[in-house]
Amino acid sequence: MLKVKENNKIDNYLFTGYSKKKLYCLSKTYEELARLYRGMTQEEGFAGSRNDILRQYQLYQANQVFANHLEEISEAFADVADTVMHVNVPAAHKRRALVQFLKKKGIVVRGIIFLEGGGSADRISIEARLGGRRMMSALELGGLLSDFFGRRLIPSYESAQCLVRGYETFIFEDEPRYALMSAVSRAVKEGEKISGDNFSLEEYNQNQTTLMISDGMGSGEQAHKDSQAVIELMEKLLEAGFNKEKAFTMANSALASQAQCGSLTTLDLCSVNLLTGEAEFLKAGAAPSYIKRGARAEEIASDTLPLGSIAELCPMLQSARLEHGDMLVMVSDGIADAFGDTPSESLAQAIAGSSTLNPKGLSDYLLRYAINRQGGHITDDMTVLVCSVIKSAYR
Repeated sequence: MLKVKENNKIDNYLFTGYSKKKLYCLSKTYEELARLYRGMTQEEGFAGSRNDILRQYQLYQANQVFANHLEEISEAFADVADTVMHVNVPAAHKRRALVQFLKKKGIVVRGIIFLEGGGSADRISIEARLGGRRMMSALELGGLLSDFFGRRLIPSYESAQCLVRGYETFIFEDEPRYALMSAVSRAVKEGEKISGDNFSLEEYNQNQTTLMISDGMGSGEQAHKDSQAVIELMEKLLEAGFNKEKAFTMANSALASQAQCGSLTTLDLCSVNLLTGEAEFLKAGAAPSYIKRGARAEEIASDTLPLGSIAELCPMLQSARLEHGDMLVMVSDGIADAFGDTPSESLAQAIAGSSTLNPKGLSDYLLRYAINRQGGHITDDMTVLVCSVIKSAYR
């Protein structure tokens, strides 16, 4: 628990002293490594036969890609070291009122602070223990705090989960305003045993869900391995705390260094803020996505290259606001290509014309529709990921 003066609002670094110095040291180390790789081969210094120059140029390109990757890691360590925690102590009268309120419920409170930041409402941190013998869950404590503050609060991932006789730190945040119900429908290209598409749907914190589809070049086992590697790398980077743009850039650098192996892969990413309903899209060579609202379908498209096609692929962020009852539709190229020369218009019409409100019903419908348009044949791997947006009854 942080120590702050009464009625003060303080901005503290998340890491201080030795830990912060260590992070800066790691950042500088990766920065120096990047500089070293950039200087290993100078483009203007190429000499020799045509084959020698080609090899030197390939080495130069590989070094530049690796240097970019090291610089991204360096910046990430520096960002973590500079992370600021905004701390606000509640007014004395409100703090006393909460302490007395919880004391009547058998809970002894030693400290209360508000943790600000992260683009959402304050989080509440409480250091507390039980005054009696019975146990109480963090969910029950969250219910009491919800009654007191007049807002729906739930335990965060970092919070202790049970009140006991010893002091524990509990962290509560607003319950998400929205929830997503998801479904996926898939088909494997005729003649293949495994799909070259992979997908992911994960919550990296309680207020944000990230959806991804990756389509490996070609089909079969190698395409499956390539798209799976992209999904797993993005998952690891996002779980480690990198923002989606930096994770995108680092994944592209990693694939660009292997581009000579032909491992180009598409990536379609949508991150949904469950507090605000804001959806942000990042695409690399991916098919359009759609937001179905009633009998209309809004297209989210981006004319971008696949991951690994060039060393520096800038992420292009697109945003849209989701509402209760909306349906978010993401598809792989196999679905989009089934609609012929005007895939976006026809696919949008098919989505808009569907009357189902069930995500599995819509994903199955679109998969069947795409297969029927090809005379019942499956000429490419197909993936449809659909999420319906539901607003919480408490918000």
